[in-house]
Amino acid sequence: MEEAAARVGRFKANYAVERKIEPFYKGGKVQLDRTGQHLFCVCGTRINILDVASGAILRSLEQEDQEDITAFDLSPDDEVLVTASRALLLAQWAWREGSVTRLWKAIHTAPVATMAFDPTSTLLATGGCDGGVRIWDIVQHYGTHHFRGSPGVVHLVAFHPDPARLLLFSSAMDAAIRIWSLQDRSCLAILTAHYSAVTSLTFSADGHTMLSSGRDKICIVWDLRNHQALRTVPVFESVEAAVLLPEEPAPQLGVKSTDLHFLTAGNQGILRVWEAASGQCVHTQQQLSGPGRELTHCTLVRAAGLLLSVTADHNLLLYEARSLQLQKQFAGYSEEVLDVRFLGPEDSHIVVASNSPCLKVFELQTSACQILHGHTDIVLALDVFRKGWLFASCAKDQSIRVWRMNKAGEVTCVAHGSGHTHSVGTICCSRLKETFLVTGSQDCTVKLWPLPEVLLSKNKAPDSGPVLQALTTQRCHDKDINSVAVAPNDKLLATGSQDRTAKLWALPQCQLLGVFSGHRRGLWCVQFSPMDQVLATASADGTVKLWALQDFSCLKTFEGHDASVLKVAFVSRGTQLLSSGSDGLVKLWTIKNNECVKTLDAHEDKVWGLHCNRLDDCALTGASDSCVILWKDVTETEQAEEQAKKEEQVVKQQELDNLLQEKRYLRALGLAISLDRPHTVLTVIQGLSSLLPQPSGGTLRPVRSWKPQCSGCGETRKRPCCVSVSYGTQTQGIATKPRLCWVCSCGMSLPKSCWPMRVFGPRLRP
Repeated sequence: MEEAAARVGRFKANYAVERKIEPFYKGGKVQLDRTGQHLFCVCGTRINILDVASGAILRSLEQEDQEDITAFDLSPDDEVLVTASRALLLAQWAWREGSVTRLWKAIHTAPVATMAFDPTSTLLATGGCDGGVRIWDIVQHYGTHHFRGSPGVVHLVAFHPDPARLLLFSSAMDAAIRIWSLQDRSCLAILTAHYSAVTSLTFSADGHTMLSSGRDKICIVWDLRNHQALRTVPVFESVEAAVLLPEEPAPQLGVKSTDLHFLTAGNQGILRVWEAASGQCVHTQQQLSGPGRELTHCTLVRAAGLLLSVTADHNLLLYEARSLQLQKQFAGYSEEVLDVRFLGPEDSHIVVASNSPCLKVFELQTSACQILHGHTDIVLALDVFRKGWLFASCAKDQSIRVWRMNKAGEVTCVAHGSGHTHSVGTICCSRLKETFLVTGSQDCTVKLWPLPEVLLSKNKAPDSGPVLQALTTQRCHDKDINSVAVAPNDKLLATGSQDRTAKLWALPQCQLLGVFSGHRRGLWCVQFSPMDQVLATASADGTVKLWALQDFSCLKTFEGHDASVLKVAFVSRGTQLLSSGSDGLVKLWTIKNNECVKTLDAHEDKVWGLHCNRLDDCALTGASDSCVILWKDVTETEQAEEQAKKEEQVVKQQELDNLLQEKRYLRALGLAISLDRPHTVLTVIQGLSSLLPQPSGGTLRPVRSWKPQCSGCGETRKRPCCVSVSYGTQTQGIATKPRLCWVCSCGMSLPKSCWPMRVFGPRLRP
């Protein structure tokens, strides 16, 4: 603890990126390999491969054309991955090595919208936006079939599970299912029973039955022997995916027989199991629906016993197939990160509020993610109580919620409250004890919410939680309140507003004590110093100001951001500041001399979230570029490296002095060059020249004779032509013909013996 306190007291000089949580899925297809260990998903121009166990990105594949990926598919044997880009190129990957084994033109006149492998992993079918369907032999590398006749975009293709039958199924914008025979090169049948786009096709184990789903809120069971519909099952929701379950009993899913059962995923955001024969729903997932929870994709991996579903918020949920118990959660895309906080007594977790009603909790060590549902609109702000187990959130739905994390890292909502008439944009927890919350809203009011005693007890609170009631309501500003802060002693409250002022209030009655005026634009953040009676404010005028609480005067102004300053935080026991702005920069300031010590540039957009951990050695930032970055204080590390370099320099300098004293000039020359000592190098060379034997006669004679007159004009020269010429345009490493005589510039033609054989570096002059 003493070492930690000493480290906190020192000035910081630099932060380095320790970890970065980036988006890895931005919509489209997702696919698991047959072992369930690797997850493939689209992210713009890349295909990301995730390790399911850790959630880490193992590899990111990008085609040479750097265009968006429009379709991809992994072969059933997990050996070959094929991607299609908007540049109409198909790439075949050895995905484990991350290398392209083949690249060829798709021949489609429009981008490829879908693709699928056959069961033997040798044939690939592609459906294009031009209405064409093409078959490719992956082994022999040539196109085998081209089927025309589908109107509009072909968005679905699938091979029959029996490779001997050589059948391909496709669906386009006319909501019909076409059956193509690869052997006859013709369309065998057109199945027309859907009235809207067909979203999925799945087959039974024996290959005699097919299930189709659509956005017309029905699923149809087909007999492939006579191409007739056996049964139409109304599911009362727009279905995005349907999968046939294994024909075996599964009591936890309501499957009591070996008859045909299937599972649907759609816009209601829940998974449901249906009996095909009766058309009855036998199991419904116990989960509340909400904004962004609509399911857009669902796939079953029979060999691994896993079921993967994707929500409209780009969250990936992995279930155990026989019980639908949630195994893993992945947050694929956070869009715009609005706030971030450390969680836990040892800051082992972080909670992220993005442009979504959901909160995302990440464990830093294992990358495990938990998605929290409760709010019905975008969550705008977060704050954590002193011990780290409880934290609070506020949202556009005019409500606040209190959450608790247990020792296992599981988070549940333990209380909620509402009372504001507009969006709640800022929230702050009490500092000394877990006794109250303060919120600020666009309705220009501040509310104080006392926490019920049941939340402070060790007994587990019910899932619904008690309803919070506001103790005090005070209209504080004439415009939106963007920030509230509670003093370390829980007796003062600071508010910052769009009306360009910050105000100081006495708690719990919310009595006005004073006004801080001086900013030219609205305030985005207010923060109390942990040590001194000082308030820091961050404004849209690009400045950070420090104010005295006694007389409300401005003590210091920090200028350096090119745009609005969105967040400010005290570090190093109140002697330094961290600020983040809409220019994407994070700046470290020393208060004593108003100096910007370091500018951290890792974000590409507005940095809305900024928080420091308890040990004051890490900082957390979240920005509109959908990235969350964990920064590590590397001041001590850099100082130790610098000290080691200085010690090494001293040792080398002493060794150089010893070598010079011993007249060991050859070793001294290399050491002097490595130490960047040009004067010492000259001394060493002079010492070496003194040891060389002198020629007889005492003078040096020219190696060859030369004519003192210029052959062009006859003027006398003082040195040979090969030294006294001015060279023209030179090429690196190539012999260059001299143009002019250095003495008379007569442009004579010099003999080749005087030309330089090579030219390096800058233009040569005598």
